Amino acid sequence: MNHIIKFTKLSKLIPLCFFVLYSCDYFPRTIDEEVVATAFGEKLYISDIREIIPDNASSEDSINIVRRYVDNWVRQQIILEHARKSLSKEQMDFEKKIRDYENSLIIYAFENQFIRENLDTTIKKSQIKEYYENHKEDFKLKENIVKVTYVKVPLNAPDQNLLRRLYRSNEPEDLAELEEYCTQHAATYYIDTDAWLLFNELLREVPVRSSNQEAFLQNNRFIEISDEYYRYFLYIHDFRLKDNISPVSFAKENIRNIILNYRKHELIKKLRNELYRNAVKSNNFEIFI
Repeated sequence: MNHIIKFTKLSKLIPLCFFVLYSCDYFPRTIDEEVVATAFGEKLYISDIREIIPDNASSEDSINIVRRYVDNWVRQQIILEHARKSLSKEQMDFEKKIRDYENSLIIYAFENQFIRENLDTTIKKSQIKEYYENHKEDFKLKENIVKVTYVKVPLNAPDQNLLRRLYRSNEPEDLAELEEYCTQHAATYYIDTDAWLLFNELLREVPVRSSNQEAFLQNNRFIEISDEYYRYFLYIHDFRLKDNISPVSFAKENIRNIILNYRKHELIKKLRNELYRNAVKSNNFEIFI
């Protein structure tokens, strides 16, 4: 039987499978249990496929699911048989690898729990600024960035002369009025003069075509452009070009993650050293070399 693959006739077996699988909540394997397929001495039983059929599957879908499962099982057995013949005993000795992997998972879970319970996630603005000042060269921009006010309205939107005045203003009361206008009439808008955006992200919203972004940003401040359905109003308050140093406000999330990762590393390092010192004091281990 070691070199024989045997398929039971599924047309006869599958209806029996469904009767058995759906007629009881639990089906313990017995000596007389129906075998679905055999390959190289391995057997696939009805109970092995019980859990793969969704409760709401039709009879036709269920039959197809079982057929695919059985076919995949047989294909896997074929590959396994050839693998066992081709690999040496040393190559198939996975006990140490499995043990090492299990140990790594246990340590990883323990250390992550320790981090969740002990990590200080409070990062002050002064700490972000200090890190930024000491590592500015690490924060060169990979893309152009901008500060903008952006409004997209239908071509027939009302009071567009008012909109033209408001979106060009930096006065708080005008910005508040602009936001009220946008809430009522704009398809999309962005009003945050303190935040930096990637210029390429903005270009996905505004139908501006420019082969030279640097020249465009240096020569345009207020832009009004239309397409078939919408009119776009864009005020570029400020910009930074690719390869220049990023503003600290744009880099702050990256800096925050760097600081947190450093704290995690130091926390785990401290934990490991402390556990080692405690084990030494308690004589919990011996070294014989």
